[in-house]
Amino acid sequence: MKNLLLTAALAILLVSCLETTKKNTESGDPTPANSEIKGKAAINFESDPIARRYRTVISEKYNELDVNFASYYIITTWGCGSGCVSGAMVDTRDGSVYPMPADEQWGGNGTYIDSKKESNMLATVLAVQSPSGEVEETRKYWEWDDGLKKFEFVKVDTVLLESND
Repeated sequence: MKNLLLTAALAILLVSCLETTKKNTESGDPTPANSEIKGKAAINFESDPIARRYRTVISEKYNELDVNFASYYIITTWGCGSGCVSGAMVDTRDGSVYPMPADEQWGGNGTYIDSKKESNMLATVLAVQSPSGEVEETRKYWEWDDGLKKFEFVKVDTVLLESND
C-alpha cells in the first residue's frame, strides 16, 4: 500500500513539473520553470595570471557578489597584510579577470577600494591614523577604459578626517 501511494505521489509530481515546463515553452520562454537562470559568465582563469593565483577567493566572492563596478564587473578583494587590500575584477559578460590598478607606491591597493555599480571611476584609498587620532585618507582615482580593458590614473586627493575622540 505504501509503495502504491509513493508511486502515485511521484507520478503526480512528475506530471505537474512537465505541465509547468510545457506552459513556459508554449509561451515563448524556452527555459524550463525549474531551471536556474545565471546572469554571470563562468570565470576565465586563463585570462590573467592573477586569476590562477587567487582562484579560490575570486571564485567565492564572484559567486556571492552582484555587479559593483562599471555596469558589468564584480570587484573582489582580499587582504595583503595589515591594513592592505589587493583585488581583481571579473567581467560578468565573458568571465575575463583583470587586476586592480597597479600602485607600486602602496605595494597593494591601499586600505580599501571604493567603487560604484554604474561608474567607471574607481578609488583606491589609503587611510592612516596619526598619533593624535586624526585620519588622513589618500584617494587615488582610476578610470576604467572598457574598450582598452585597462585602468588609467586620473588624480590623487588627500583628506584629513576628524578624530573620533
